Amino acid sequence: MKNEGLDIEQAIPTGILAFNDYDFDSYTDRLKCLHELLTSRPDSVRSHLRAYVQVGCKMFNCDTGFIGQRIGGVIRIIASQSNLDSIYDGQLLQVTEPMVASVLGGNVASINPAMGGSAFSSPDLAYNGDDIHGLIARAIEVYDETFGVMCFFSTQRDKEYVSEDTESIELMAKGVAKMIELQSSYKDQRAQTTGFATPGVKHFDDYLLQARLPEAYGVAGRVIEVLKQRIGKSALGIGDIAAELNLSKRTLQRRLQQQDVSFAELRDKVRFHYSIDYLIEHNSSIDSISNALDFSDRTSFTNAFKRWTGLSPSTFRKLFRDYA
Repeated sequence: MKNEGLDIEQAIPTGILAFNDYDFDSYTDRLKCLHELLTSRPDSVRSHLRAYVQVGCKMFNCDTGFIGQRIGGVIRIIASQSNLDSIYDGQLLQVTEPMVASVLGGNVASINPAMGGSAFSSPDLAYNGDDIHGLIARAIEVYDETFGVMCFFSTQRDKEYVSEDTESIELMAKGVAKMIELQSSYKDQRAQTTGFATPGVKHFDDYLLQARLPEAYGVAGRVIEVLKQRIGKSALGIGDIAAELNLSKRTLQRRLQQQDVSFAELRDKVRFHYSIDYLIEHNSSIDSISNALDFSDRTSFTNAFKRWTGLSPSTFRKLFRDYA
């Protein structure tokens, strides 16, 4: 069965798991906690996934953890806990990223740079400039296909991973997979009951890929970075961006033309990327989104969004709000 976008806003009866009641150095307590996770009923699938991430960070003594769903050639983080700005819900990672590449085949990968060992080609591992001193990760298999990955790492850990850690993350991955399978089954039943179908509408994951920020270098890459920094804060006009780059408007246009791209195309990409985040993740109003993306008015934003997706922003939100 092909992996589909995860419906992570569907309400589930509330249940609270007291993580601090467990001694995670004890394998018996780990099993008890994982059993409670498997049978608990949090407020939503999102909170359930985050509960697994929180438990994993405590269990493996890591400061960062995430669960990511594979969508084509990228991993989309759907639940995370981190003190690093470079890891956050909604982030897209390349499947070639060392943190995830070695586990996509279904095996557990662990790395202990501080202990002199590594699952990779080098005993040193870094992510966005942060040195990693311990990593353990596992693929999540849903309906016998790779749904994504579960990954935990630390910038401080100096304790070697042992067999109990490997067994623990395997059990966690199976628990997450079972929850996703149950949710997918429920979503299929709901779709059959409602008979929902909209011709011409893509899958949510396809829109995410379409809205992915392009990998650009040189002046084009600098323009994208400046646009990202100014979203929701400052004007996004070409004159404003050129001034921040200490270039004239004409020079900026000429240099972008040399890279076979226009300023309007780059701004469209950035606006489209953030519009989905504002609509689905943050549930922002249409007016506030149009302001944040520096459109002249609500109508201009609506027309642009229809050009990108064929749907109005409000319709897009109604169709995909359960996929946040």
